[in-house]
Amino acid sequence: MSNLNIFQILKNKIIDTIKPQINHQTEPSQAEPSRKDLLFSLFDATGLGLEIGPSFNPLVPKADGYNVEILDHLSAANLREKYKGAPNVDLLKIEEVDYISDGGSILNLIGKHRHYDYIIASHVVEHTTDFLGFISDCEQLLNDDGVLVLAVPDKRFAFDCLRSYSTTGQILQAHLEKRQRHTPGQVFDEIAYNCLRDGAIAWKNGDSGSLSFFRPLNDAKAVFEELQQHDKFYDIHAWQFTPSSFRLIMNDLFEIGAIHLRENSFHETIGPEFFISLSKGSIGCSVDRLLLAERTVNEQNAIIVRS
Repeated sequence: MSNLNIFQILKNKIIDTIKPQINHQTEPSQAEPSRKDLLFSLFDATGLGLEIGPSFNPLVPKADGYNVEILDHLSAANLREKYKGAPNVDLLKIEEVDYISDGGSILNLIGKHRHYDYIIASHVVEHTTDFLGFISDCEQLLNDDGVLVLAVPDKRFAFDCLRSYSTTGQILQAHLEKRQRHTPGQVFDEIAYNCLRDGAIAWKNGDSGSLSFFRPLNDAKAVFEELQQHDKFYDIHAWQFTPSSFRLIMNDLFEIGAIHLRENSFHETIGPEFFISLSKGSIGCSVDRLLLAERTVNEQNAIIVRS
């Protein structure tokens, strides 16, 4: 079996287990809301919505009466086939998909300007090839009062923890290139630096234990060389964020006129993820951008805890 095939198998395993593991690790204590309640506090679910990539775990199921459309990478039938036999997956929760994404512009795919009251994307933005293009598409799909709700992995508490945080300039560069594939260098970093903590792909603040790479460096070299010869798509975490780095990026994209969405509400990390909503009419982040930049460095430096 080639290194490329091994990589894809392991990558699918990570993608297929990240959401069940997150749900398991973020069970609420008496002092904190459930994940669902927290997300619902960020928007009004009574309007017309679009949920992107819900897979087997929709936040606003059609079956519960929500007026929502679904965009995913496979049809419902193919999603059921993909997750057949997977642990912690209820195939009955997979709902009919309205739009099947080919990885291109979701605005071009859906074609409904100023249509939705809200858009939800949980653990989606870090996979995008063109982050700015994705946010811009969501902005144009939302009506004037619409809200974009994002659940984003905090790199400090997941397999990305040893990788550097992404910057606004990198996001602008990907958009300038109209990137539709992750670059060979990005895939190299995904394989070379992703890690586990005591065998887990995600954890919560305060967890300790030994870190270990889950792929040998030669695998990264082999895939990097292969991708220079063949145009293939690999689903990776192209972007890494801490809470402050993400807020800073969204602020800067607004300030330079790249987007018109601003931070509406924000919730700090619970488990391995943080939550943010964006809208056109918001006053934006309440934290000064210099302080956000300083916090980003501090958050990055606080990542590694060894047992």
